[in-house]
Amino acid sequence: MDLMEVVVELRHGEPLKLFRPYWVLYRSLTDKEPPSGDLALPGFQLDVKEKNLRVVIEARRTALVLGEVPNTGYCVDTIMGTLAKISEVVQLPLTFRLGIRTYWVERSQTEFAGLVLKYKRIIYRPSVLVDESVDVGASFVVMGDDYRATISFGPMDARQLETMLTLKHSSLPSVVQYVDIDYSRLTEAREVPESEIRLFVNSGLTFAAEHSQKIANMLREAE
Repeated sequence: MDLMEVVVELRHGEPLKLFRPYWVLYRSLTDKEPPSGDLALPGFQLDVKEKNLRVVIEARRTALVLGEVPNTGYCVDTIMGTLAKISEVVQLPLTFRLGIRTYWVERSQTEFAGLVLKYKRIIYRPSVLVDESVDVGASFVVMGDDYRATISFGPMDARQLETMLTLKHSSLPSVVQYVDIDYSRLTEAREVPESEIRLFVNSGLTFAAEHSQKIANMLREAE
């Protein structure tokens, strides 16, 4: 399957230093600690059109979105290079969750309604609800020793696919078999070295490539 878009996300146990003046000012004005939970702090995003890349910086979240990925090696190098440049400007705080979400498609020669019928036949048992449905999808959770992955897939037309992707793409197939894999790892809040992030991104891409292809093969073999 073709890799359309990759989102790598780091969730932090404390706010980036960039946002800490809020806490200092809050204490100064109120003599109280800031309220727990998410604060209504505006983050920001930077778009690098030449690389089809978006950088999202929020108080407790750093995310990179990469579109039209030619290969996984390019993806890893671009993600790691961008994180290195962010770290040069502002030190990333302790991280407790690593996540990589990938979106895969395979162009379908079958029109959308016919692809829906194929999914009904392969994935679901006949029922009134299934018979009446004009669109279907499936979602499964897979867990390993140190990861959790949510795998969602189904038929999709170009209009639906456009709403699922964050970035604008130059062209989209009219009908596709779509796979969305959200792969993550929780850890104690700590400083995560560059080598570990690289290994995680590689592991997530390998897992997603293998499982998206398994789904494509399953549907192909059932024809």
